Amino acid sequence: MRKDKVKKPFYKKWWFWIIIVIVLIFVIGGMNGSKGDSNSSKSSDSSNSTSKKSSSNKITKSQYDAITLGETDGATSESIKKEFGKATSTSTTTIDGVQADQMTWNKLSNADFTGTVLVGFSNGHAISKSITGLKIDRKSKLTLDDFNKIQNGQSESDVTKELGKPNGYTETSVAGSTTKMLEYTSGIKGSLGANFNITITDGAVSGKSQTSLE
Repeated sequence: MRKDKVKKPFYKKWWFWIIIVIVLIFVIGGMNGSKGDSNSSKSSDSSNSTSKKSSSNKITKSQYDAITLGETDGATSESIKKEFGKATSTSTTTIDGVQADQMTWNKLSNADFTGTVLVGFSNGHAISKSITGLKIDRKSKLTLDDFNKIQNGQSESDVTKELGKPNGYTETSVAGSTTKMLEYTSGIKGSLGANFNITITDGAVSGKSQTSLE
């Protein structure tokens, strides 16, 4: 009796994870390339516009938040281009017939000169996104002691309650798991370029890193 060969789920195939790595390199590389040092210590949190579009047609944080991620049900590249307009830059890689793309926009509302939005796609669906350079005014500078208060298992709301909103986010959704990195680059006590990141996996803090905090 002939047995039908059972196909492996696409997320167990070697090429799928190569695509994921490529997309992450795209996004993280673009994020690091746009990172700037704009430390400030003002008194209120003014990070994100809630309007759908600003008067100058710049991309808002609320538009970024509306981008859905998923290998099969994430936002399509065409829908995002329709919403954001023509990308500032694009890149494409194809492996074993699977295409990975990145689109970058630098027309970001309420952001400093490094403000950038990047979206990574696999076969036309968004699986990663990143936003950097958001302007955040803080009541006081964040210190190494503040950073050390954050522990694995805490929620994102715990982090932002303790530290305030970040200057950037990088998010991925792969094989049912979501990862978000919160990037803090302004209003920080430390030497030039001081910054830190908090990684959240499936809703809970799973790691953190810092550079030059005091």
